[in-house]
Formats: sequence, structure tokens, C-alpha cells
Amino acid sequence: MGRLRPGPTIAEVGVVAALYAALTVVLQPASYGPLQFRVAEVLKSLVIWEPHLIAAFVLGNFLANLASPYAGPWELVFMPFANLIGAWGCYALGRRWPYAGAALYALVIGIAVSLMLSVLLKLTFWGLLPPLLASEAILIVGGVPVMRAMLRTVERTRRRWRPHPES
Repeated sequence: MGRLRPGPTIAEVGVVAALYAALTVVLQPASYGPLQFRVAEVLKSLVIWEPHLIAAFVLGNFLANLASPYAGPWELVFMPFANLIGAWGCYALGRRWPYAGAALYALVIGIAVSLMLSVLLKLTFWGLLPPLLASEAILIVGGVPVMRAMLRTVERTRRRWRPHPES
């Protein structure tokens, strides 16, 4: 696949970040808290094929967490950083093994959210981890075939954004 030009690349990052944030905010309270199920997490496996979208999940997470009842340094600094680490790991491992990359992203976010909520809510880390890890795995790993199919669907449109080989 050819690389996108800078304008369309930035636009894609903005659209995916906005979509992630909007889905998270619109679907609250399920998006926040110890038993969260952020439907927007299904988008995260996109980084396997589109590494420029790593920035979309860092930014989208920051924007979504502005609406969190726990907004503060944990939600606005720690969690976007956890998304940077998780997304990069997902891309690095997912290029060869997509489901393993997605599972790594789910593990990083499951651990990060469990740690954050155990500190903020004074709950046990080990009590929080299983349900949070399960929801992350269902959405991110389960999102692999969905996002792969979605990318195939939009590929014709995206081809128009790429420079021609002779340019």
C-alpha cells in the first residue's frame, strides 16, 4: 500500500480520534468505571495495518477521558500514555500476528485501567483486572476481523488519497 499524503493522514487521525471519543462519551456510563465496556475499543486494532492511527487512540482517549468522572492526571496523562504503549505494541506484534498484537493491546489497557481504578477507587487490582481484561479482549481482539473488513471496504476511497506512482 502506498503512503497517504500528509493532509489525508492528519484527517484520518482526526476522524478516528473523534469517532473514538464520541462513541465513548455517547455510550456512558458503560464507558467509565470498574465494569466498563467501551464499545469504541473495537477500533483499536486498526493500528495493526495503519500505524499512523496510533496517534488517533492517544488523542481520542484523552478527549474521551475529559468526560470521565475520574478526569485528572490518571485519565488525562497516564491512560493516553498507556494507549501509546499498547498501540505501538499492537502494531509491532500485530504486523506478523494480528490477534497476538490485539491481545497485547488489550492486556496493556486492562492492566492500566485496573491500576488506575485500584488507586482512585481504593479497590483491589486483582478484583478489577479479570472483568476489565475480558471486556478489552472481547472488543480489541474481536475487532480484528471487523476492522480488517472495514479497511477493505474503504480501500477504494483511500486509493484516491495516495499519490500516483509517477509523482
